[in-house]
Amino acid sequence: MKIADMDKDNRLADRHVKQYYQSRKPFLWISRAGIDRRADSLLSYLQHVENAGLNPNRFRLSQIERDIDRIRQLNLGKDEVSNINMVYARLEYNLTKAFLKYTNGQYFGFVNPNSLYNKLCVKDSDSLHVNYFHLYDVAMKHPNEDFNERAIKKIHNDSVDIFLREVQPVSKLYQRLCNRLKEPSLTKTQQITTLCNIERCRWRLNDYPENHKKHIVVNIPSYSLYAVDKDSVLTMRVGCGTNNTKTPLLTSKINRMELNPVWIVPQSIAKGIVYKQGYLRKEHMYILDKKQGKLDVEYASYDKIMSGQQHIVQEGGAGNSLGRIIFRFPNNHAVYLHDTSSPWLFDRDHRAVSHGCVRVQKPFELAVFLLDKKDEDTIEKIRYSMTADVNNYNENDGIDKSQIDRGKLIHRIDVTPEVPVFITYYTLYPDKSGNLVEYKDVYGYDKALFNELKVYVGDIQ
Repeated sequence: MKIADMDKDNRLADRHVKQYYQSRKPFLWISRAGIDRRADSLLSYLQHVENAGLNPNRFRLSQIERDIDRIRQLNLGKDEVSNINMVYARLEYNLTKAFLKYTNGQYFGFVNPNSLYNKLCVKDSDSLHVNYFHLYDVAMKHPNEDFNERAIKKIHNDSVDIFLREVQPVSKLYQRLCNRLKEPSLTKTQQITTLCNIERCRWRLNDYPENHKKHIVVNIPSYSLYAVDKDSVLTMRVGCGTNNTKTPLLTSKINRMELNPVWIVPQSIAKGIVYKQGYLRKEHMYILDKKQGKLDVEYASYDKIMSGQQHIVQEGGAGNSLGRIIFRFPNNHAVYLHDTSSPWLFDRDHRAVSHGCVRVQKPFELAVFLLDKKDEDTIEKIRYSMTADVNNYNENDGIDKSQIDRGKLIHRIDVTPEVPVFITYYTLYPDKSGNLVEYKDVYGYDKALFNELKVYVGDIQ
């Protein structure tokens, strides 16, 4: 078909439409009786796409409306634009194209966050390859041929209206943001922020916080953590990764807490302190050698540190960079929630301070939240273990070990059932009172997202 051959759009939905008609498959919307209410069902959605911040021109709405009017008014001519064969063919093609483009976009999103975020920040490169930081690790659904085949069947089965309702975003935040977009007082910057967060609500994730009565959400732009248990919400400030060591976006489940954890110093830090023996001893650090085990700091080797044969390790206890407790969950980035030895950071507004982990303001309260049964004995042991002077177990330090009640010390608590944790990025997000608040685009993700999204939303006034 000439119209399909001329179509230069190349997304999956566009390719599916072109292949369908180039294979000379039967018309979907038009029969001997003309066009029916299925086209009207689609039209009713396309005529309101601006309410969701979308540009109707991306769905060829004006052309579809003109061709429907030509057919119903019998306003057909003999020229190339208005002759009956061209009008019917163009309308048929454009209806299918608009249907697949709209349903794909509303169900999966118009921008793929995996392609966007995971090719945003260069990790290292050479003349042949570029490696990027993996910043988006959230399980989600993506457009595929099965979805498009199912969509085509919905047209055949006269289920267009039902399918259009099914593909709408499921996020509770979506409609609130769409309503905000209607506010006439929004500046151009506020419109862009709203559009970016509407798009995030379209992404079809495998799991959502609202699916769980008990869960934790960390929102990076607001530097906030929300621990939800039914109608109860524990909120606290957090510190996240710097712009050079961004906290990845991910979904997991907290499965254990470790008290007084050791800290394995990252190579990026270790290489600068490897021979500062006085500092290392002051900070209760030692060398962990793969062959020789635990060594004094005088045996540190720069070459071995950089090759991974040795690690600088900080003992658990007061002053440890991880604080007195860490909350672990499976992920591909070795990032976790944890306490901090620098609680003053929570007094700052800008809290992008870590190497990727999330530092929490209220670690004891979070530990109690994670307990399924709030056993007073366990809670007291957590409290004691987070305050005991566990650094001083060595007799050579001259400390009386009897000052520490080993029976009250605990080192690990399994979290059962596991508690889902969602590390997210919304620059428009409800505060603890439920009011939508705008936050700074700390990682520049809105800018990158809008650069991809603007082709679908048109000009912003």
